[in-house]
Amino acid sequence: MKTLTKIFLLFLIYNLILNISFGQNLVPNFSFEQMSSCPTTWDEVNLSTGWSKYSNTTSTPDYYNSCAASNTVGIPQSYLLYQKDHRNCGAYIGLVTWTANPNEREHIGIQLIQPLVIGQKYYLSFYTVMGGTDDGTFYYESPSNNIGMRLSTVAYNPTNPAPIDNVTHLRSIPVITDTANWVRISGSIVADSAYSYLILGNFYDDANTDTTTLNCGSCQNLVSYYLIDDVCLSTDSTLCNGGIDLLPCNVSVEENELNNQVNIFPNPTNDFVTVSFKNNQNAQLILFDALGKMVLREEIINESVTKINLTSLPKGYYILKVKSDYNKQIIIKQIVKL
Repeated sequence: MKTLTKIFLLFLIYNLILNISFGQNLVPNFSFEQMSSCPTTWDEVNLSTGWSKYSNTTSTPDYYNSCAASNTVGIPQSYLLYQKDHRNCGAYIGLVTWTANPNEREHIGIQLIQPLVIGQKYYLSFYTVMGGTDDGTFYYESPSNNIGMRLSTVAYNPTNPAPIDNVTHLRSIPVITDTANWVRISGSIVADSAYSYLILGNFYDDANTDTTTLNCGSCQNLVSYYLIDDVCLSTDSTLCNGGIDLLPCNVSVEENELNNQVNIFPNPTNDFVTVSFKNNQNAQLILFDALGKMVLREEIINESVTKINLTSLPKGYYILKVKSDYNKQIIIKQIVKL
């Protein structure tokens, strides 16, 4: 029995080592930071690189960016709402998930970096918050549910819009009423098709969508409008369950050149972990626990090797964020404390 236990533990450690770095986010421009030009008005989601409208021609999903004027689609202040983006980076999108007009919806979509592998498990997530649209006279919104994510083998467009057929791969079943705090919607699937496209919005009809009527003098209850940020689709559960919060705003892990310049060992470890750079660096090392709480912060000055003492920390998963002062690049690594 002891021999079997040791074999199991070695197998477990081996698998942890194989997954020591964040996996790839298959959603390009996942935080909407990259753009072809600054938005100036509504219905310009196509200016966020790679994203486009997947709903009909009369719909107007919106692209918000801090480069825009505060009386149009700026961040945090725009014409109809005030909301910082999820990680204070500078961009998000907004779309309608329900209106008083029958089955009126807005959808946006993007082509994935690569198709999904049939039979592979994937993790999905995005952050959302109710827009709280208010023009100073009327409050237009009625909270709703079903904001979600759908995968597809084909791309849609305004002349061939995404279907509203009560099918989705991820959605918020509860009605979301919060207009201040971003909420993470997350889940997982086993791919049953080689999906190449990701779509965001509400894919459920009015009969299957719940709304909440607000009672106030200025409440119109005409529309459900939600903001979306930091979209994730990956084989890495850590990345799509909070790890994305530590990524650079507009650079994926695999695109980060610093990733190849840092070596972290031994990993897993039960006491110390060594961080080794190819060249001397001035850098910040910040360690977070599995819940996202910072548990250690160190500065290194003109060093190529340093050690982090983990002996006082509980066993478990940790996330190390390394920021180089030289070029401001950031690398994210998982560390396992045994």
